[in-house]
Amino acid sequence: MNMLGLIFADEHDADVNELTAKRTFAAVPFGARYRIIDFFISNMTNSGIRNIGVVATTKYESLMGHVRYGGEWDLNRRKSGLSVLPPFSFSGGEVRYENVLEALQANIYYIKQATEPYVLFTCCNAIGNIDYADMLDYHIKSGARFTCLCTKNPRNKKGGVPTTEYKLDADNRITDIIIREEVTPDAYMGVNAYIMGREDLLELLEDSVEHELVSLRKDILVPMLKDSKVMAYVTDETLLFIDTISSYLESNLDLLDADIRKELFGQELRPIITRAGNSSPAFYGEGSDAANSMIAAGSVIEGTVRNSIIFRGVHIKKGAVVENCVINQDCTIGEGAVLNYAVLDKNVVIHDKRLLSGYITHPFYVKKGSVI
Repeated sequence: MNMLGLIFADEHDADVNELTAKRTFAAVPFGARYRIIDFFISNMTNSGIRNIGVVATTKYESLMGHVRYGGEWDLNRRKSGLSVLPPFSFSGGEVRYENVLEALQANIYYIKQATEPYVLFTCCNAIGNIDYADMLDYHIKSGARFTCLCTKNPRNKKGGVPTTEYKLDADNRITDIIIREEVTPDAYMGVNAYIMGREDLLELLEDSVEHELVSLRKDILVPMLKDSKVMAYVTDETLLFIDTISSYLESNLDLLDADIRKELFGQELRPIITRAGNSSPAFYGEGSDAANSMIAAGSVIEGTVRNSIIFRGVHIKKGAVVENCVINQDCTIGEGAVLNYAVLDKNVVIHDKRLLSGYITHPFYVKKGSVI
C-alpha cells in the first residue's frame, strides 16, 4: 500500500471528558477487550498500510503502553512501522496544537521523511471496519485532489456537538461544507478521515504555516471547493460514533446486535486486533445468570448480567444485578447491588446493596478508581 497513515488520538477528548480525564480518546476502552485505537490501526494494516503515525498531545501514557511498538499488528519493523509522534507544535516551542491542521503542521518533517505518495489522516470518533484501500482506489480513479470519508448512517451521533455535513453533486463531488449542531437525517456526514497526495499535502501545509492558517475545514477545504476537485467517499459500513457518554454506552451496547458484531469482527480478511491479555477464562459461579452480554476473560460472574459489556477482571458478586451497563476493567460489584444503564470506568468498587440507575440517554457514570 503506497499510503502513509496518521491517526489523531485526542482530537475528540473534550467530547467525552468523563472518559478522557486520565487517558487520551484513542485509549478509551471499548467492546469488552479493545481500545478505540485498535480499530483504526487494524483498519490501516488490513488495508496494507505499513507506516502509521499516532499523533497525541496529552495523557498518552496509557495509549503508548497499549500500542507499544505495534507488534500485535506486525508493525514492529526496522523501517516504517508504528510511531507515536511528539506533542509539540512546528514552531519548536512547547505549545501543544489544538486541531487537525495544527497537528499536521507540527508533523511536516515526519510526513517529508515518508516515501509513500499518499497520506490518509483520520480522527478516532467513528468506530467501524473500513477498507481504506478501496478509498484510495476511489481517490486515484476520481482524479480528486482531496477525498473525504462520509456516511449517511452515523449510528449514535448526537446533536449538540459540531458536525460536518457535505453537500454533493451527482458525481459525489463536494460542493459545500456545513457545520451544524444537530444531526440532519439522510445527510452526508463527514467522518474526519481524508486522503491527499503527500507532495500536494506538504505544499498545502507549508503554505498554511506561512499564512498562519489554523482550520482544516474553514481555511483549507472550503476555499478548495472553488477551484479543486474535492470528492466524497461514501461508505455503507456501519460506523459507531462516540461523541458523548451516552453514545459511548449506546455504541458499546450495539455490539450485542449479532449483525453489527459480525460486520465489525466477522470479516475474515479484516480482523480487529488488540493487545493480547493473559487472563484465565471467565468464571461463572453457581446460581449466576448471564444473557445477551459480552464478558471478557478474567471476569468472575456470581450474580446476574444482562445486555451488558463486561471487561477483564470484573467481579460481580452474588445477588448483584447488572443490566444495560458497560463495566470496565477490574471493577467489583458488591452483593445485592443493582446497576442499570451505568458506565463504570476502571477499578471502581460498588459496595453491597447499592443502587445505581441511569437511562440510555443519561447513563450513570462512575469515574476511574471510585468507591461507592
